[in-house]
Amino acid sequence: MVFCNKKSIPEEDRAPASHILLLSFVSTLTGAYSGSTISNYLYGVRAWHILHGVPWQVEKPEMEVMLKAAEKVTPPSSRRKKQHLYTIKFITTIRQQLDLSKPLDTSVFACLTTCFFRTGHVGEFTVPRLESFDAETHVSRAGVSHDQTREGQKVTMLHIPCTKTAHQGEDACWAKQDGLADPKAALSHHLEVNNPSFQGHLFAYRHKNGHWPLTKSKFIGVLAKAARAAGGIPRSNQF
Repeated sequence: MVFCNKKSIPEEDRAPASHILLLSFVSTLTGAYSGSTISNYLYGVRAWHILHGVPWQVEKPEMEVMLKAAEKVTPPSSRRKKQHLYTIKFITTIRQQLDLSKPLDTSVFACLTTCFFRTGHVGEFTVPRLESFDAETHVSRAGVSHDQTREGQKVTMLHIPCTKTAHQGEDACWAKQDGLADPKAALSHHLEVNNPSFQGHLFAYRHKNGHWPLTKSKFIGVLAKAARAAGGIPRSNQF
């Protein structure tokens, strides 16, 4: 709609979108955005047509040609380096570079294993800033409980009060794992070392005479330092 408004496209010519209109739309974005972003935008317009029962007049081969051309001129600034994958082996390597007698390292490792086996976002288990912890938004120690699956497997439940997709909150869970990357052992050790308050941030760590909630920047910083100490394993900015 923004594109059509700027180009003064008449309302009756916007939907169904013609091949020429879509080609113009893609051409306008080309060189400013990455090919994958442009693809998402184009398929978003297609999804809108399908959702509203409006005929989609562009065949898939035509779309692929347009998107291939856009990909060829993707600006270097829009390309991101490939990131190192988080695997159990990588987590174990990271663990060897952490001092699990230290409050911060213990908190980071517990958060790392929780994020990995829950397949969750770091933002769900950390806070943006030290002063931004909110018990109605962020996971707390009080939100930890235990349950079991229909097959009888014991699982640990972590209640997240609010997420981007579930404003009413949702429960994250993981089960005990074999090996050094076990999230159950990591969380238990963290609670023993740091002993965060029940209403405080779950991954808060001891600092001076109190506790500091684990921020995302601190979490990533500790992991990056451990990765470098392990021999230059590429740092991952995304999790």
